[in-house]
Amino acid sequence: MSLLRFDYQSNTGCMRRNRGVSLIELIVVITISGIIATVLGVIIVRPIQGYEAQVRRAQLVDAAEMAVRRLGRDIRQALPNSVRVRDALGNTNSVSCLAAGAVCTIEMLNTMDGARYRDGPGNIGHDHGPTRYRLKFNGADNDGFNIVGFFQNITVPFTSTTQRLSIYNQGITNADAYADANLPAGPYVITNPNPPANTTFTISNDDGAPPDEHQILPIGGATFRFRYASPNQRVYVVDTPVTYVCNAGPNGNITRYWNYLITAAQQSAPAGATTALLSTPVTACNFRYSPGTNQRAGLVTLDITVADAASGEQVRLLYQVHVDNSP
Repeated sequence: MSLLRFDYQSNTGCMRRNRGVSLIELIVVITISGIIATVLGVIIVRPIQGYEAQVRRAQLVDAAEMAVRRLGRDIRQALPNSVRVRDALGNTNSVSCLAAGAVCTIEMLNTMDGARYRDGPGNIGHDHGPTRYRLKFNGADNDGFNIVGFFQNITVPFTSTTQRLSIYNQGITNADAYADANLPAGPYVITNPNPPANTTFTISNDDGAPPDEHQILPIGGATFRFRYASPNQRVYVVDTPVTYVCNAGPNGNITRYWNYLITAAQQSAPAGATTALLSTPVTACNFRYSPGTNQRAGLVTLDITVADAASGEQVRLLYQVHVDNSP
């Protein structure tokens, strides 16, 4: 008899149990990932926002500073007592443009050089005793005068057709450089030469060997006849006026005007001028001018506010410039 034997072996120990991710585990992972992302976002975003704000403020400050520094440089080069401030309503010396469309202006006469004129004899290199070297105020001066030394910014012989002379400008009747309003462009004498008004001049080396001073001569049969002598013997060579116009408002700006004719009345937008946009957007301007005296310097205060339209952030810049008004 044959016997059949069946051997049974359990495979339970060899089987592996496979499991998936439960919903609870997935929710926990998502929650933790969200918390980590939020924390990292705060850490990263805030420095970026701070950097953007810093750049924005720097740009605003730079926009305002560009205007006030250029304005300050022109004020320091201005003919004494030629700075004047005005708004569209006719207010002077202290004006504010705070609302959209308000216009404030500050104007000055630019000096390209200055020196002390000779009104007495001297012996620097050669004898300066003859009267032809000295500026005379008691009558017509048809032989010109010397300055003590040389001009620093003028190349002789002087051939420009735009510069003018000024002596003892006080900004008052009979001593006001802006009274030159009716003269066309040309090398005329200002500060009330009387008469004639249209006196052309030239600048050259004097007749010393070698020359040691510059000499200013009237030409074309003209004469010098300045009304007042300068206590400090100062003569200035003036080229053109310079005006800064502030248009206030959300899209306001500050614009520089130059290379235009002198006018008796201050203009809000000088005709025929060369222009350059200096700063924008300028929301407000305050210009204040204290003339001072011959013994005390004047003071110009510039108060400018610029704004960023997107963020609404504003930067206000205050700048003061001393003005040497001793003519």
